[in-house]
Amino acid sequence: MARRLRLRDMIGILVAGFTILFAILANGGSATPSVEDYYNSLESRLGHWLLLGNARHCGFYPPNALWPFPIARAQRTMEAKLHARLALPDGSRILHAGTGSGLVASYMAHQGLVVEGVDLTARHVCEAQRTIRQNGLEGQVTVRLGDYHDLPSTQYRNGSFDGVYTMETFVHADDPRKVLRNFHRLLRPGGELTPKHGNTSGGGTRNPDQSPLRHVPGVLVLHEADVRWDSEGLNEVLWLSHCQNTLKEGSYKQLLHETGFGEISLEDYSHNVLPLWRLFGVLRAIPYALLRLLGLQARFPNVMAGVETYRHWDQGRYVSVRAVKV
Repeated sequence: MARRLRLRDMIGILVAGFTILFAILANGGSATPSVEDYYNSLESRLGHWLLLGNARHCGFYPPNALWPFPIARAQRTMEAKLHARLALPDGSRILHAGTGSGLVASYMAHQGLVVEGVDLTARHVCEAQRTIRQNGLEGQVTVRLGDYHDLPSTQYRNGSFDGVYTMETFVHADDPRKVLRNFHRLLRPGGELTPKHGNTSGGGTRNPDQSPLRHVPGVLVLHEADVRWDSEGLNEVLWLSHCQNTLKEGSYKQLLHETGFGEISLEDYSHNVLPLWRLFGVLRAIPYALLRLLGLQARFPNVMAGVETYRHWDQGRYVSVRAVKV
């Protein structure tokens, strides 16, 4: 009898523990959570910390790679890819739209760029500022609380940035067209700058040895996702992670042209990020099956996203989009 009671007590403790853990980790149950709700949920915070080292973005792996570890090294490779796509000289001023933990901004600063970050989530801003201090980069990186849909011209002047980039944050945009127009406003224009001194000969004509300086137009790089077609499972994932406005395949080029960008190039990194998403799909498969059995999968959007995205891998892409202001 005592043995049976002890077993019953253990089962009760386990059930109570699971109930408490569920209550702590689960999101609020909203079918349309805000960006802040998504990132502030304990499920997101623990997952990003345990699996992604708070970098909150995918790693870049060699083609046909299977083993995803070490994840941090692959993430630094992805950051190097983004830096190479920007192709800006040292000292260039760039905007990181959606700074997160500040790790990507810190990488860019270590490469010689001057970074201004903006993030919608107050907790992210505090975390990024702490990362910057720990890396001794206060003179090269600043981070403010703000919404990249509406950056005030008093703080963000027209044509004041050499480059703008996002790392898996443009997918959260409520109005992608408005965001791109805002990025276009912030980027410097191109054109020729006439040297102030020694640019003319005695007759007032240009000295052939004094060529005009070429002012390179501002650069935009987006490391983001697009989707090929909609499925019920993928659509639910997009809504629960506030990515419901993720662009359809082919839409980036069209929308960039419409908002004043040119020289658009797109690189598909889907196969390069697959090892990490495979890990997510395998690692979360059993918890997801249990949650589905209980009808609670929507309370854990990251678990759901890991499995459903891997299962429907052919329905979306991970792309690097580069464009310049025209």
